[in-house]
Amino acid sequence: MEKIRIDVVGLAHMDVRDCWREYTKDAVGKSLTLQPEPENIKDPYAVRVREGSRNIGHVAVTDLDVVYQALHGSKLQRLRGVVVKSNAEPPVLTVECEVETIAWDYDPFDSEVYGDWKYDGLPLMPRKLEMMQDLTADLIDFLEAGESAKTILKFGEQFLEMNPYDLSREMTRARYRIERLLAARKEPELRNLAEKLSQEKGMIMCHENREKVARYLFIDIPKRLHEQGLEDSHYTYNNRLKELEQQLQAFPYHLYDKFLYDPVDFLREVYYNHVPRKYLFPLLSGIVLMILKGMVEIQRWGRDGDMLPISEIKKFRKIDLSNDEKMEIAKASIKELLEKKDATGKPVISQKNQWAAIMSVVVQEYHLLTDCDMLNFCKKMDEWGFGEDSSYSFPCSYVSLSKCTDYANFRASEWETSGTQHKRMKKAATELRGILKEKLYRK
Repeated sequence: MEKIRIDVVGLAHMDVRDCWREYTKDAVGKSLTLQPEPENIKDPYAVRVREGSRNIGHVAVTDLDVVYQALHGSKLQRLRGVVVKSNAEPPVLTVECEVETIAWDYDPFDSEVYGDWKYDGLPLMPRKLEMMQDLTADLIDFLEAGESAKTILKFGEQFLEMNPYDLSREMTRARYRIERLLAARKEPELRNLAEKLSQEKGMIMCHENREKVARYLFIDIPKRLHEQGLEDSHYTYNNRLKELEQQLQAFPYHLYDKFLYDPVDFLREVYYNHVPRKYLFPLLSGIVLMILKGMVEIQRWGRDGDMLPISEIKKFRKIDLSNDEKMEIAKASIKELLEKKDATGKPVISQKNQWAAIMSVVVQEYHLLTDCDMLNFCKKMDEWGFGEDSSYSFPCSYVSLSKCTDYANFRASEWETSGTQHKRMKKAATELRGILKEKLYRK
């Protein structure tokens, strides 16, 4: 026989919602039944917990695997157990069940629904989610190897801080495993850590956590990538955005549409649909790309309908401009660049050949001047007052520009040279992009 401990959450939403505080105070010793709920529209893997005919709550998503592994191994339809611990804030009950066999390798979740789905756009895995994977693997290794309590405590506290950021199926499973390993240790501080992790199960999907994670994923990450110029310096997928958007719309459970309706509630949908990491990360990457390209229209943000985050996302939407307006922005931006100095007080434009970088950004990347070869570009610069007859120290010169076709006629992401000249070109292009973004995107 084996004993497992299962956490029950959601008391504030079930039959005891009007008295859940009082219920948790007297819960220890109560006999409860854990009943799979395949007819649950929200989550067909949900396991309802009841006392007699009263619905008390649901098994924490983190514990669903072991419930189904116990059911499968012992050939049972339901589990029965006794409440051995209760927590009032947040309301979490811990139920101990005794079963004959646990099929630890059994996977109850069906991934066939993702079989035909694909996303072949830009991979933009958020750093925190990547770190979470490494941190989790290290923590499990340390626990299984019997590492010192000091080391485990350090990694465990980091895990507690970051665990709401990864809602994938694999990380949900890892939480149960880590809690079980911590609880098996003799050190009080590690058992206390297991207790904290257990309590987190009741709060991991609370609105405050979801709102914080949504801000990180859908505002902070795109903002950082935008500032780094990723959508300008990398292959941008601009010619395939509609196709990639269709791929996102084809994601199972209409999750992309749910993101467009409410990014905060979208995270709850991800969690309760048990989305595997290998499909979740492409979905998040695609969403971030759509935000960067100004292609999302968010209807609502969270239960309070906060408008500030929506306005932050709208900043990524380019302003619709006429050709005349585009040329005015290009002219003003180039003028600002020619007069700009770097952090050391030196002019950003210090050689005539840097005009190749200017042409690359204005013509090849931002398309502010169209159907424009080098000769026409130089004529336009003369017309704008940036030519050889201007007072600028390093005016636009066709002779200098024609010697740098490898820069002028290609996007910066396609430049293949190196050395001092290359660094000057990159510097000019980066500075000009920063100026243009201030003028081309919504504030």
